[in-house]
Amino acid sequence: MTPQSAAIPYRVESGGDVSVLLVTSRTRRRWILPKGKIARGLMASRSAEREAYEEAGVTGHIASEPVGRYRQPGGSMLRFGGTIRIDAFPLEVQAELADWQERHQRQRQWFTLPHARRAVKDAELRQVLEAFERWIKASPAT
Repeated sequence: MTPQSAAIPYRVESGGDVSVLLVTSRTRRRWILPKGKIARGLMASRSAEREAYEEAGVTGHIASEPVGRYRQPGGSMLRFGGTIRIDAFPLEVQAELADWQERHQRQRQWFTLPHARRAVKDAELRQVLEAFERWIKASPAT
């Protein structure tokens, strides 16, 4: 399995509700988390943080440990098929940029957690969002 990392960009709204930021995939235009290969020399969490910056145009504080893991088919990314394993790290968004690297390739949108779970098509990604919801409810800051 090829390892990758993803960010779960989130913000706590004024009423205490939590929203997550999803982006569209380049090819199928499905709602996904910002994710990618773990960059050489970077920890998985820092690589996820960089993907959030490049794909969603957000910066913030990334958790050091993942809240969940999901898999997806490697497709054309892997020469012989296979599966990609993706560790997902919460990223508390502190800044949202008006212009970012992949702005013309992807859409981004804030969703409430229930709406985010309905928006994503992948069952394992929905489970990661459920794990994130448990994590955020257990966090002392929320």
